[in-house]
Amino acid sequence: MADSVPNNNKRIAKNTMFLYVRMMVVMVVALYTSRVILNTLGATDYGIYNVVGGIVTIVSFLNSALGASTSRFLTFALGECNLEKQKATFGASLNLHICVALLVLIVGETIGLWFFYEKMIIPESRMVAAFWVYQFSIVTTMVSFTQVPYNASLIAHENMSIYAYVGLYEALSRLLIAFLITISPIDKLVFYGLLLMVNSLLVQLFYRFYVARHYEECRFSLVKDKKLYKQLLSYSGWDLLGNMALVCQGQGVNLLLNVFFGPVVNAARAIAFQIQGAVTQFITNFMTAVRPQIIKNYAEGNIDRMYTMTFYTAKFSYMLMLALVLPICFEIRFILKLWLGNSVPDNTALFAIIVLATYTLRSFHIAALMPYHAIGKIKTGNVTIGSLMIATLPIGYLLFKLGLPAYSVFVVILAVEVISIFAIYWLIHRYEYFPYRYLFTKILLPSALVTIISIIPATVVYLQMAEGFWRLVTLTCVTEATLLFSAFYIGLNSLERQQLITITKNKLKIK
Repeated sequence: MADSVPNNNKRIAKNTMFLYVRMMVVMVVALYTSRVILNTLGATDYGIYNVVGGIVTIVSFLNSALGASTSRFLTFALGECNLEKQKATFGASLNLHICVALLVLIVGETIGLWFFYEKMIIPESRMVAAFWVYQFSIVTTMVSFTQVPYNASLIAHENMSIYAYVGLYEALSRLLIAFLITISPIDKLVFYGLLLMVNSLLVQLFYRFYVARHYEECRFSLVKDKKLYKQLLSYSGWDLLGNMALVCQGQGVNLLLNVFFGPVVNAARAIAFQIQGAVTQFITNFMTAVRPQIIKNYAEGNIDRMYTMTFYTAKFSYMLMLALVLPICFEIRFILKLWLGNSVPDNTALFAIIVLATYTLRSFHIAALMPYHAIGKIKTGNVTIGSLMIATLPIGYLLFKLGLPAYSVFVVILAVEVISIFAIYWLIHRYEYFPYRYLFTKILLPSALVTIISIIPATVVYLQMAEGFWRLVTLTCVTEATLLFSAFYIGLNSLERQQLITITKNKLKIK
């Protein structure tokens, strides 16, 4: 076991590196193409594209629940080195996802289409274009649902390098799409939706071909094991509420904003979440690399190491997010001007600040979900936290009815996130014991102190200098230097500092 720990850490580092390369390429291209696409389509069409696709993804909570179930059981089967169990799990999961894809088609062409025509605020002149974008979204969503078992297999096998290679293709293809819509022979919004659908299908078909060729268990089969289906559905059944809650906070709120404020506010939200998505890719990639190891440690009965990795991941990911988010929040208006020029929709800056604060805190939440899913006792947590998150939708509706501004619903989401963090750690403590004192003194308190110390000099720079490029550079440098110093001496304990020094010396070959 002792020899396997360094190998596991090395594998995590390697996988994280591959995922970071992919993320950096995709993020840079996405930020550039967003400006081109927003200027080409305009705020209204950009908002229409983002909210119309949201109707279809409302049912994605079904897919997310089954995806989490597939990933867990495949990883467990790998940990047990049971090929037959891997084959059965993959086959049963694929069959379930095909059923969900058919459900998407039925719901999308009935209830979804009714909501599209009867409830959404879309200019009359753009209804035909929006309809075709909606149809493209249905096809893309159906195919992506059947793709989940293949992606889950890649993650379970910890083969992250393939994501980096496909990421290069995705980056180049998005650049090409951004260019093509500027010379579109047909309606630009329709052409944009069509190109994205075709591109998504090509990427998913490649993943499917690669996984089927490299992993013996990844074959379609009509699995008849009722007990296995029951296990998958039982696990995903309780995970259903949690994933439905995420959809309510995401696309549910997006549709609510459309009904009350129209597509331009949807464009502002889309840009805010694109900034959030670019930033949180750093954390998502790190956690994607760590997650299989946490599940395997639990499967092997190594609870202490599971928690050590979880708490380290929570603290590290939070501080990494803080380093990225603080300069952006202070200089968000200037950054938006540099990025989008004069095309920035109203409310974008405020939306972005609140959303970034929420997802920075969510680092603690997401880290806790890894052991939570590994343990597998998800009933109470999904009912409790899922109910809190779903409540943001009726609360948001009530606030908008009372005349409150659009950003008020994001404040509610932030408050719910704070409550959820404490709830999720309380739940995993009930199932597999860990000291509360360790959580507060070694994780939350150091993170809070690093945050406060880092904000102070950034505030001074912000108040003393005029807005512009040099304030952005100065504030970023001061913030990162302060955060690096405080994270090293306050955020890390003595053992973690020594490990970091040792790793750095080894990398630099310093004796």
